[in-house]
Parts: sequence; structure tokens; C-alpha cells
Amino acid sequence: MEHPSAPAHRGRVRWQGFLLAVSLLTFWSPPTTAQLALELMPAIPIKGKDVLFFVYNQTENLIGYAWFKGPIVNISRRIASYRIDTKRNTTGPAYSGREIIYPNGSLLFQNVTLEDTGYYTLQALNIDLQAELVTGQLRVYQKTSTGSSPQTVAGIVIGVLAGVVLAAALGCFLFLRRTRRASGLHDPGEHRPPASTPGRGLSGTSASPAPLPGPRTVVPIYEELLHPSTNIYCRIDPKAEVAS
Repeated sequence: MEHPSAPAHRGRVRWQGFLLAVSLLTFWSPPTTAQLALELMPAIPIKGKDVLFFVYNQTENLIGYAWFKGPIVNISRRIASYRIDTKRNTTGPAYSGREIIYPNGSLLFQNVTLEDTGYYTLQALNIDLQAELVTGQLRVYQKTSTGSSPQTVAGIVIGVLAGVVLAAALGCFLFLRRTRRASGLHDPGEHRPPASTPGRGLSGTSASPAPLPGPRTVVPIYEELLHPSTNIYCRIDPKAEVAS
């Protein structure tokens, strides 16, 4: 005789197995496929140098590559294409003669110019005729001069030396001028005139100043002018006194 709880137990086990399978499907996901990618080498292209668009993460079963100038696929803007099985390289309308496409899809620019700046698109085609696209940007920079010509260096050196000589000459001139001025002010051999003292003249002898005439002495002077004395004439000519 079968135990009545057996069917319920088997149903519980099946239900738990179903839940386990659902949980495993929920947490498991298939590995993601790496996408086609580009890398610019060198990262800062300089005018006149070579630049490479390096391609990596290619998928399997590819039959060829095609490069286009611009952000989209345009037949009139095709640079070149490469077929893997025949190793055949075919150029397009946008080919300038300086591009080389390699078997792995990488594109080389020789002697890049400023006009090469822009977007470039790679198309990778597999055996199922499914295309994978990737776009990269190329920006060409002007070459900067890091060195100077010998003529420029010589000119700079001459200018610096001339400035040094001029500064030295100016410094010597100012120094000599200041020295001469200082020697002229403090020369011990220079004779200075003696300081005048009260009551002494320039010759060193004492000279007392003449007294000014007072009001009493002024009156006789005017009287002498009004009544001149003839004695002075008598002293000169004695005959004049006798005649008088």
C-alpha cells in the first residue's frame, strides 16, 4: 500500500528543480563579443609625419575591409578596400596616393597634411555579408619649431654682449663722475679763503669802520660851501694875500 504523502513530495521536488533552472538562466548570460575599435598612432599627428589607424578586436570569418573618408559609408568617398582571400587592394575616388591599407584593416597615412584632418570610417564585412562599422577622428597639428638657427643664436649672443658692455660703461662713467664730485668737495689741498672776523679786512689788518657824520657835522659842511675861505688860495699864492 503506497504512502499518501508520496505524490506531494515528488511534486515539491520538481517545482524546486524548475525554480533552480530559472534562477540559473537569470544569472547566466553569454559572453559579450568585443567590438571593432580604432587607435590613432601617434595620438598627436604632426604635419609631414606618418599616422596609422590601428584596427583591433576584429571578428572571425571576415572577407575584407573598406575605408571611407567621412563619418558614414559613401561609395564616392571610398579611399581603399582590401579583400582578405585574394589579398587584393583596390583604391577608390578619395584615394590620394598616400594611404596604405594592411591585411588586418589598419590604414596608414604617409606625410599627412592639414587637409587630412577629419573623420574616417572603417567597414569590416564577414562571410554572411554583415558589416561592422567604426569611425575615428584624425586631427593633424602644425609642426612647432623647438630649435633656433645658428644665425638667430649668434644674434642673441651679440645682443646680450652689447648690452653687458653698455651697462658696464655706463656704470664706470657714473662711478667716476661721483668720485670726482666727492674729491672736489673734500680736497684737503685746496686753499680756502680765511673767514672774515669782525674788525678785520681782507688783508688781515684791523680796520674799524668810519663813523657816520652826525647832524651837527653836516651844518658846517654846508656853511663852508656857502662861504668858502680864501686862506687856501693864499697858501697856494702868497702874493694874493699881499695884494688884498
